[in-house]
Amino acid sequence: MAYTSYHLSRKPISVVKEVLHQNCTLLSEDEWKPILTPEEANETCWCCYKPFDQANAKGLLGGLDTSFLFAYAIGMFFSGHVAERMNLRYFLTGGMLLSGLFTALFGLGYFWNIHSYAYFVIIQIFGGLMQSSGWPSVVTCIGNWFPKGRRGIIMGIWNSHTSIGNILGSLIAAIWVDDDWGWSFIVPGIIIAGMGIIIFLFLVVYPEDVGCAPVNKKKGYSFSRRSNIITWGSFNTRSSGIFIMFIFCKTC
Repeated sequence: MAYTSYHLSRKPISVVKEVLHQNCTLLSEDEWKPILTPEEANETCWCCYKPFDQANAKGLLGGLDTSFLFAYAIGMFFSGHVAERMNLRYFLTGGMLLSGLFTALFGLGYFWNIHSYAYFVIIQIFGGLMQSSGWPSVVTCIGNWFPKGRRGIIMGIWNSHTSIGNILGSLIAAIWVDDDWGWSFIVPGIIIAGMGIIIFLFLVVYPEDVGCAPVNKKKGYSFSRRSNIITWGSFNTRSSGIFIMFIFCKTC
C-alpha cells in the first residue's frame, strides 16, 4: 500500500498535461459562449493554463518531467544511504508526508492562480527528491521480513503496486481534470500523506520487534540491528559487476 500511494501521487501530471495545453477550438459552444466572443473562441489556446499557453508549451511540460526525474535520480543515491542509518518507520513516514505536501502544492497552484513556471519546476524538483525516499525504504523492509529463498515470489506479487498505483492515480486525476484540475493533485497528495500516517502507526520494520526470529542470518554478511547497516563480506568484484548490470537493466 505504501509504494502504491507513491505511484498514485506521481500519475496526475501525465493526465493533467492534456488540459494545461490543449486545442481550445475543439471545445463546444456551450463552454465558451458565456465568457468569450466568437472571435476570441477561435484562438487555439485561450483555455490553456498559463504559462503553458505558448508555442513552446510541450518543451515546458517536458521540463517538468525532466525536473522531477532528475531530482528523483539524484535523491535515490542519498535516500538509500540515509535509510540504512535511521529508523525506517520515521524515514518512510517523513518521505510520504513531504511527498504528499509537494504533490498538493502543485495542485494548489491552480487555486492560488499561480502562473510562474519556476514555481511548478521547484515543486517538481522537491517532489522528486521526496519521492526517492520510497524505494530504498520499502525494499529494505521486504528484505527484513522475507529470506532470500522466498523473495522471488514475494517481490513478484509486491511489484503489482506499480500497475495498481498508476491505475488508481489515473482514475482519481481524471475525476477533476476537466473542471478543477488542482484537485487531481491535492487528493493524491492527501492519500499518500494519510498512508504515511498509517505507516507510522503500524509499520513493523523488523520481525524481532514482534517476537519473530530474524530472517537475515546468512553466511557472507552480518547485520547490525542497532545501526541498521549491512556489512557485505562477499561484495567482491563479481558482485559489483552484477550490481552494475542491474542498474543498467533498471535504466532501460
